[in-house]
Parts: sequence; structure tokens; C-alpha cells
Amino acid sequence: MESTGGNTDTRSKRQAIARRSCDQCRSRKIGCDRDSPTCSNCVSARLDCTHSAVAVNAKAPKQRVLISAQYEQKIDDIAKGIDGIKLLLQGLNLLPDAVQPEHNSVRHLTPASSLQPPAEDQLYSLSEDESLWDHSAHIIEFLKAVVQDRGSSDVGPEESEVLLSLRSLIRALDMPTLNSSSSISVANLSNHNHTGSSMPPLEAVVAVLRWAKDHEDYTRIAWISRVFPLQKFAEVCQKVYFPIQDYSEAEYIIANGVLSHIFAEHVVISGLLDYREYCQLCRKNLHIAISQLPLLLPASIEVIAALTLAAYNSIENSKATAAWTFISAASDLCQRLGYHRVRPTREIDPTVRTTQEHLFWTVYRLEKGLSLRFGRSSTIHDAEITLPIDANELQSTKIARIIGKVYGRLYSPTGLSRSNDDRGRVAEELAGELRDLINKIHLDIADTTGQPINGESDPMRIVYLRCDLVCQSSLLTLILRAIPTVPNSVSGVSDECVAVAREVMEIHQQCIMDVRACKNDPSMVTKYINWALLHTPFVPFSILFTRAVQFLDLADLALLDRFTASLKPDGVSTDSITHPYRLYELLCQTARLYINSRTVSSLMNTALTPDMTTFLDDSALLEMGLVAGEEETLELDGSQMYGLSDWYYGNQQIMSLIDNNMNF
Repeated sequence: MESTGGNTDTRSKRQAIARRSCDQCRSRKIGCDRDSPTCSNCVSARLDCTHSAVAVNAKAPKQRVLISAQYEQKIDDIAKGIDGIKLLLQGLNLLPDAVQPEHNSVRHLTPASSLQPPAEDQLYSLSEDESLWDHSAHIIEFLKAVVQDRGSSDVGPEESEVLLSLRSLIRALDMPTLNSSSSISVANLSNHNHTGSSMPPLEAVVAVLRWAKDHEDYTRIAWISRVFPLQKFAEVCQKVYFPIQDYSEAEYIIANGVLSHIFAEHVVISGLLDYREYCQLCRKNLHIAISQLPLLLPASIEVIAALTLAAYNSIENSKATAAWTFISAASDLCQRLGYHRVRPTREIDPTVRTTQEHLFWTVYRLEKGLSLRFGRSSTIHDAEITLPIDANELQSTKIARIIGKVYGRLYSPTGLSRSNDDRGRVAEELAGELRDLINKIHLDIADTTGQPINGESDPMRIVYLRCDLVCQSSLLTLILRAIPTVPNSVSGVSDECVAVAREVMEIHQQCIMDVRACKNDPSMVTKYINWALLHTPFVPFSILFTRAVQFLDLADLALLDRFTASLKPDGVSTDSITHPYRLYELLCQTARLYINSRTVSSLMNTALTPDMTTFLDDSALLEMGLVAGEEETLELDGSQMYGLSDWYYGNQQIMSLIDNNMNF
């Protein structure tokens, strides 16, 4: 009894529990003495003695919500507010891809009354290390100056819409291009998976191949035959349609790539709707197949042909970056196999060697064009080539060599570092070579125009020749732009360069009329834009744009407006978010906004803002009476003067918006 009583007395004297058992003792399900700071069990086990907070198991009482007209009105107000925020984010291009609405190729402007423009200090908040290009390009600086100058004054609704789009355009120009990473795979090309895909009916394929064989002299058929001969292509079709033995991924790409071009050419001439559907089916298969190409590829003529077709397809779909990837790989494989070198005829069959040579020169021409398009050094050096040029490809290959020299000797960092006299001599030499080739195109057009159209002649030859004329004349403008002007020149661009730029605009108008007349193939306009205006840098617009703003020239501005209107899509297109029409339209609107606000009379009485004087050089200001002479000439920072390098890279930067599908 005493012991029991003693125990009871001991329990009654124990101190109240100050805290709960530690986490380790609770997890091990052992008694804890709750000693502080560490219990004895944790000391012996060398564990951290921790105590988690005790969760409060208290729940707030539920409230009953009565939906009334007042609540419904508040919900509607919140929904409207969210819609307004979405519209604002869309205008600023800040919505993530997952919530971006679908856009047509030509974006309709949102009324300015529903959007509040961002603050001026929000336009240029990028850090220095985020800069992608040299941002001293004249057109870009002009756009920023217009936004700053007009944004501080009262403007009408139409001008407000233009300024809103300009802010988005400037933000897109200042924002670095974020290329989405893609997974790199090393796969066996024989392991293909096209079980869910379908091919055009065999009867249609046989019929169109027979037609192509009978019309091998047609421009487009002749080109595709240089990529992959029709005789050898029949064997590829047999493998794909009758897969007794497994066919490779490259052969599947070749089959769909070649068939898409042959069907497309047949559609232009015949207008068969079934063949148009077959062409689209082959293009769909081609897009899927080239997106699954691995990084490491075997060196073979089939793989090179597949990469060439992939590059060609990417150019026609405004995917210049992908085209550069494909053609660079094809160039590497060509040189690895020695297609660019002369080899003894006894080592290889003459027919096979001819096929290799045609394929190499096709790769060469595409690669040189994309090199100039991106402002990158070519992966094929002319000094390494010992292969003679085929007489049938002399014209196009000579032009490709000139394109390579234009970048390497004029617009590469080495070319831009030349002295003015040295660069002028090089430009004059290249301009003379190109003029001879342009004159040859004029003669071919004259000969083709005088020939009657019959079943044996190519009805599309005249269209393709005029497209070539636009490309080569635009290239001539780029060469002439590199020629230094005489001292005290007002515009900084030679009169010959301006005259050629205007001539290109007129040639384009005739060509776009011919292209739009091809009603059987609605995609002809898109192909023309991608090849003539995007693949070859279309600099006439930039030259005339600068001149129109500098001299307030309404005649040149009318040329630019006419050019822009010719690119307007006939209907809704989803091929590219940023259609060239939208970009050129916004630039023309900006130029007209500036010219209308600053006529010659107003310029004589109104002081320009510092940003506007940056765009106009001293000689232009002197001519317009805005500076008094040498002693009172405005001092401009040398880094803001617009040299050839700034002009070239600024033009490259603006055109890169189309390849990157920017919204503005």
C-alpha cells in the first residue's frame, strides 16, 4: 500500500508536459523524455531532435452564398476586367503560347480605346547582355524616334493604333530571339514509322511521272531532276509503294518531296483538283518526315537529296532557320563524299557522277543564298572547288558565286572593314558581272514572250524568269548600296542605286501580276514572296523607305504603298503569323505618319527632337534650313551615324521577325 501510495504521489508531482514528443521518437514509436534541447534517445542515436508544429485542426465555418443580381453584376465586371487584361497582354505580346489566341497572317488591330499604351520607360528595359544585334540601324532608330516624338502629343484614333503596333514591333526588335530547344537523337534511318500516313493513289503517281518524263525540259521538272533523277526516282517509288524490302527515311522524304513538286507543277498547268489534294498530302508527309530527321546522318546521295528537298521546303514555308540547318548538313555530306572535286572518270560510272555533280551545284546555290540571308560565312569555299560548272547550270551557278562574294567581300565583318575605295572597287566589279547576267535574263524573257504557247512549251517559264529578274535586280541594289557616294552627298546612297531600287519595284509589279494569274495553284504567291522577297534580301524597300522619310518624298512613298498593297493576302492564311504584308504595311504607315506631321513648311519652323535629328544626317538638315552652317552644325554622336554596317544588320534584324513569327 505504501509503495502504491508512493507511486501515486510521484505521478502527482510530475511537471506538466511542456511540449510534445520529438519527431524521431514519434516515428520510431518509443517514449520521449522531451528533454531540451535534445532528448536522450536522439543523443544516443546521434539524431537531430526536431519538433514539427502541430497542425491546427480547425476549420472555418462554411458560409452560405446567395447568388443575386448584385453578385452577378460583380462577376460580370470581373470577367470584363480579365478580358481587358488579356487584350492588353496580346497587344504587348506577353501572353504565353498556351493561352495565345489564334492569329491570322494579317493581324487586325485592336481599337486603341480598349488598350492603354505602356509607359515609355517600359519599352527599353532590357539589360545590355540581352542585346542580340547592333541596335544602331537607321530604320529601327527611326521607328523609336517616331514613337517617342508622336507618343508625347495628342494623336487621333488611327495614329494611336499605329503607335500601339509600333511599340510592339520595337519590343520584338529589342527582345532576343529565343530558339526553342529540340531533342537530339541518333537514329537508324531504316527504322521509320509511317503506318498512319497515306500516299497518293498509285495510278495518279504513275500518270504524273509519265507526264514529267515527257516534259523534262520544263523549268520546275528540270530543277527537281537535278536534285534526284527521274529514272532513279522510279525505283524509290517502287520501294515506298511496294515495301518488299524496308525503305529508308531518306527515301520516304525523297518520294514525298519530288512528288509534291511534280504534282504542283502539273496542277499549275492542268488545274486538276485531285492532283492539288495529292500535292498537299505529299507536303504533309514531307513536313512530318523531316521533323523526325536525326542529327547524325549517313553519307549517301539519297540523304543529301532528302536534306536538299527539306531545305527547299523550309524556304517555301518561311522557315529559313530550318533551311539553313538542312542545307548545312547537305553541304557537309557533299564535301565529305568529294562531290566538289574532280575525280578520274574510271573510278565511277559517268551517269552516277553526273547525278552527283548536279546535286552538288543545287546544294551550292541554296547554301550561298541562305548564307547571305543570315549574314553568315558560307560552308562551301570556292577555293576548295575543282569541279567544272555544267554549261546547263552556268547562269544560276554564276549568280550563286556572286552572292557568296557579296557577303564575303562586302558585308562580312572583313568586307565592312575595308576602306571605302577598296570596297567601292569590289562592288563595281561585282555589279558589272551581275549586270551581264541580268541582261541575259532580259533576253530570255524577250525570246520566251515572242514564242507561241503550245503543248510542247513551258507556260510557266516566263513567270519563273521574271521571278529570277526580281531576285537578281534586288541583289544588284544590295551591291550598289556598298559603293561609297561622292563627298557631301545628301542621301548617302548613289543615284544609280536609287534608280535600280525603283526599277525593281516596277519589275515586281509585273511579276506579282503574273504570279496571281496562276489561279490553279493558290500557293504560288506565297512561294514567290518566300523566294524573291525573303530568301534574297529585298533591299529596294529599305533604300526607298529611307529616302522617302529623309526627303519627305511622296512619290517614293507611293511606290512603297503600291508594293505593300501587292502583297496583301487574298484570304485568311495560317502559314505564318507575321506576314510580310503586315510588316511592310506598318513601316509605310509610320513613314506616312511622319511625313504628314512634318511637311517642308513645318520643318522650317519647328525644331526637331534629338531623336529625329539622329535619323537625318547633317547634310540633309543643312539643305532643309535646319542648321546654319559648319559652325552651328548639330553635333551627333559618331556611334549614331548610320554606316553601311548599321544599315545591313538593321535590315537583317527587321526581316528576321518574319522567320521568328513575331506578333506586332
